[in-house]
Amino acid sequence: MEDTPSRTGDVRRVHSKGQIQLIFGPMFSGKTTELLRRVNRYRIAKYKTLLIKFAKDVRYDEECVSTHDRHTGTARKALCLKECLAECEVHDVIGIDEGQFFPDILEVAEALANKGKTVIVAALDGTYQREGFGDIIKLVPKAEKIDKLSAVCIICNEDAAYTRRFTAETAVELIGGADKYMAVCRECFQREIPAEFGHMTKSQVKEVCSPRKPVPEQENGGETGREPPFVKPMKAF
Repeated sequence: MEDTPSRTGDVRRVHSKGQIQLIFGPMFSGKTTELLRRVNRYRIAKYKTLLIKFAKDVRYDEECVSTHDRHTGTARKALCLKECLAECEVHDVIGIDEGQFFPDILEVAEALANKGKTVIVAALDGTYQREGFGDIIKLVPKAEKIDKLSAVCIICNEDAAYTRRFTAETAVELIGGADKYMAVCRECFQREIPAEFGHMTKSQVKEVCSPRKPVPEQENGGETGREPPFVKPMKAF
């Protein structure tokens, strides 16, 4: 996001109180959308704002923070937050997208907040296996404000708190979108998902993954009460 005019003269607070705000949630829950909204809110109030994005995340735009529906904000690319410390020093509000990927997120976010900066971090709180993602969870006891957003389960339409990967890759750091991940609820996280899931339409997903009623008795004397095939539960991790 472009630099904004700083608050001037006596209007600007000399002794700003720093803070850390965390925006958690699974993929497709609107974390980046909320990050952009909060940063823009400060920008309108004449605070100097800076957006930082993980340099390897080039899914939608190489230069901007981008939501899944292509709303963007100009950002500074980095692999480590320490690369941006000089720029952070001259800004009031620092927005960090995909915070789980930065290895120094804990150290830098705390240091900036202690210097009076408002640090807003959007991040996955868990991996595709529902394990803690890097050091991001360690920011929880240091944050002033924590929000966990939910998505909509792609299978059953309930609130989704988890991210599920349906490809064969096992690396924790695997950047992708709807081609690799989906948001699911607790029950649907346990379902076995067909390998071709990423190429299925919404109606096909419901057909394959939703519970079905027994097939009724056939008039020609066929089997009665036969259960059609259904996805098996996932094995426990």
